Amino acid sequence: MQFQFGARDIEAWAGLSGDRNPIHFNLEAARRMDAADVVVHGMLALLPIKHRMGRVNGVLPDDWVQFKALLKAPVLRDTTVALSTTPRTGSTGFKLLSQAGTSEHVIGHVRTVEAPVWISNALGFVLERGKVAIWLQQFRDGLGQGVDDWVALDALIFSHFIGHHISVVFDCLSEDFQAKLQSSKLEDLSDHLVVQTSHQITFCTSQLSLGELQTDIRCEIDNINLIESPGKTVGTLDLGVHVSDRHVMTITLGLMVKEL
Repeated sequence: MQFQFGARDIEAWAGLSGDRNPIHFNLEAARRMDAADVVVHGMLALLPIKHRMGRVNGVLPDDWVQFKALLKAPVLRDTTVALSTTPRTGSTGFKLLSQAGTSEHVIGHVRTVEAPVWISNALGFVLERGKVAIWLQQFRDGLGQGVDDWVALDALIFSHFIGHHISVVFDCLSEDFQAKLQSSKLEDLSDHLVVQTSHQITFCTSQLSLGELQTDIRCEIDNINLIESPGKTVGTLDLGVHVSDRHVMTITLGLMVKEL
């Protein structure tokens, strides 16, 4: 399975997600992270992978599935990449490789897991039904055409978090680190690089065909764990997703904030 992403795809995902990090549009910004061309959003590159991998193993209604991806090297604009899969005992592994097969961009696996327990008193956000309906229609008419609903839900929650709540991560940084950041908006950061390093989704298979996804959706942001070193912070956070007051998904994001 091969695919590539052009400027139109990058702009489409930026419009949906609000992620206008300069590395996705500006060649000079991309070169500051040693990329030869502008970088495709990690979540954009993951869309076809999630849809494909969510269907490799037979699952029953109300099973729980874990999709885990490590973003090792950026996918560049207009570059062809290939997805390969490897059956394993209890899981299926995958790799997103360069066309020549010499570079690994993304590696990961998908497997069934026990239903997780989500308990949190953390603050979160509730998505407005009307805005969800509009977002989903735009997604379905474009980049998300034909993908399963769990992929759409993951993309929706990630987009809302990046567009409106990324400052939660910055607020957890030390005062010294915060003082060096010029803004809490990704598009305004010129001296710092913010990238996603991993993406894990644990979801109930009821989300494979949810139907009317624009129902009551809320999310809690919890378990923010950051490790700071001079000029760099790495860590993870969890997004607990509830549909009609039922916990249906946990998204674990790996992020890096690096001073350039």
